[in-house]
Amino acid sequence: MTHTCYRRDPKINAVTDLVSDEQMQSCFAGTNFGHDDHRGLLAQGCIKALAGWHQGHTITCILEELRLISWNRQKDKIKISAKGRHYIWLAFKSRPGT
Repeated sequence: MTHTCYRRDPKINAVTDLVSDEQMQSCFAGTNFGHDDHRGLLAQGCIKALAGWHQGHTITCILEELRLISWNRQKDKIKISAKGRHYIWLAFKSRPGT
């Protein structure tokens, strides 16, 4: 496996470049969060992981599968990956009022 620097890659300019729609839809298949804003759930989950807050098992598994977080189940610790940090940046950099 090679290391990817998401901040310096000029091809990554949007969250869809980090997590494609197909990847996201396959991970969320069969889940019911009450709405279809899956990108918002990914961004919110990354922020919660960064803050060290608890979140549900399903979203934690989805974030781990997309490699936005890493989860040490033995110590019950969740760490956000570089990809997850960049996902947060791309998700919120162009929102009004931020």
